[in-house]
Amino acid sequence: MNMPFSMTGMGRASGEIHEPPVKFEVEIKSYNHRFLEVSVKCPNLLLPFEEDIRKYVQKRVSRGHIVVVIQQNREIAACNIELDKALVRAYMKAVEELKKEFKIKGMIDINTLLSVPGLIKFSQPPLESEDIFNEFKPILERAMDSFISMKKKEGENIAAEIRNSIKVIEKNIHDVESLIPERNDDYKKRLLELLQDYRKELNEERFYQELFYTVDRTDVTEECKRLFSHLSLFKEALNKEKHPGRKLNFLLQEMQREANTCSVKANFLKISKAVIQIKEEIEKIREQVQNIE
Repeated sequence: MNMPFSMTGMGRASGEIHEPPVKFEVEIKSYNHRFLEVSVKCPNLLLPFEEDIRKYVQKRVSRGHIVVVIQQNREIAACNIELDKALVRAYMKAVEELKKEFKIKGMIDINTLLSVPGLIKFSQPPLESEDIFNEFKPILERAMDSFISMKKKEGENIAAEIRNSIKVIEKNIHDVESLIPERNDDYKKRLLELLQDYRKELNEERFYQELFYTVDRTDVTEECKRLFSHLSLFKEALNKEKHPGRKLNFLLQEMQREANTCSVKANFLKISKAVIQIKEEIEKIREQVQNIE
């Protein structure tokens, strides 16, 4: 038996790559969404692989708004430091001209020189980004496994709640079916009582024609059969399909339509009470199905 996955969940994982030595924290969250939408927030080091990360998530999830947040514990330090000698010479020449032309005394110190923008240049050697991503992938996979595990557990809880509601609906449909003969007898009895005062004028054949017409117009046998049929398909999808969310939503609409028709045609208090219970349970299931992939 397949268990449906909840559309919401969260998973985390952390790990360190060796070259360069950086620790990554990965967090994956999901929210209800009609379709599949994946947002990735990652550090510059992994920006070239943002699309690869998105495709990896799309392979394992079918619906929901998925947010992947990746953080690293430090920026990669620059390793090369270069002095712009041409700029130093130009700066010193300008200082000497300034002193000579405007008769200014004094010496320039090292702190003043280091504050000149662009005098010292920092650069980073090119990193083998493909290797970095390959080292990072197991961390992403662990976060995804944790995320899927939580979605599965929540999906199991949702499925259990839905199955309880299905049992209540099935019981009430059986009750409706068993109440139909009683409803017909009650209707006949009430009609006869109403016509007692007019018995002399009563055309018995016409009376039964009207009675049969009314009973047929208010018969809910077919609606009960269709409700059972929709329930059977619903249970099959819930138990066998990996991502049944959309199908379950469609079947719920059909069940709601049959329950509404029953409600209109019932014309009998006991049947109306059972139909109200059916509609309440359908509504409970609808709320749960919104959280299923």
